[in-house]
Amino acid sequence: MVFKPVSGTRAFEMISEQIRSQIEGRHLRPGDKLPPERELAVQFGVSRNAVREALRGLENAGLIGLQKGVHGGAFVLEASEQPVLRSFRDMMALGSISLDHLTEARIGIMKVILENAARRATPEALRRIERNIDATEAALIARRDEELLELTGEFYHLLAEATQNPVLMLVITPIYEIVRRFVHAAGIHATEPVIVSRRAVLAKLRARDASGAIALMNAHLETVHAAILRHFPEGTLPSIHTP
Repeated sequence: MVFKPVSGTRAFEMISEQIRSQIEGRHLRPGDKLPPERELAVQFGVSRNAVREALRGLENAGLIGLQKGVHGGAFVLEASEQPVLRSFRDMMALGSISLDHLTEARIGIMKVILENAARRATPEALRRIERNIDATEAALIARRDEELLELTGEFYHLLAEATQNPVLMLVITPIYEIVRRFVHAAGIHATEPVIVSRRAVLAKLRARDASGAIALMNAHLETVHAAILRHFPEGTLPSIHTP
């Protein structure tokens, strides 16, 4: 790959744009390694510091990973929800996202997810959801609270996966991670009715009844919303540090 020389006080931004263009144009694909810093500096006609700043920015954006060592370097990453999650965290920290915003978005996105899952879910996708619910019930009986939170995140991811739409898969995990912070901070724990509700949603999906699944999901999301508000009436978290 060949890059064009850049100049100016913000050369690192032009470097970033050229590398982004290579990724967007599929000239650089996940797993590909960029040339060494020294070589990039020569191609761009800038200092290694400018290259380093550009690479750090691309790393923060989730486009590349930087590895140290003999076999290290800058590698193009697979698509990930991490940049979206970071954006959500920043918006939470700035007070731009409230619980009302979050629940409204969840209800809208889950409606789309369940509509598409009801049409497209394969038998294997539905079995994966069922295995998740079984594991969740076992964790509930054993009172493994952290595992319950992980399995709940997996439940929503599996629903999105059943749509066969990578965009829905990309956005659902960051949204749940923010909800998880609220749930953890409020000390809310899953109960048997949650298991019953998830099995009912699964039954509706197997019956290709999107409306029924949506109604059940909406009721659950509104219940969670109300439970969180009892602990945080303002609908904002006092802290967004990872539990």
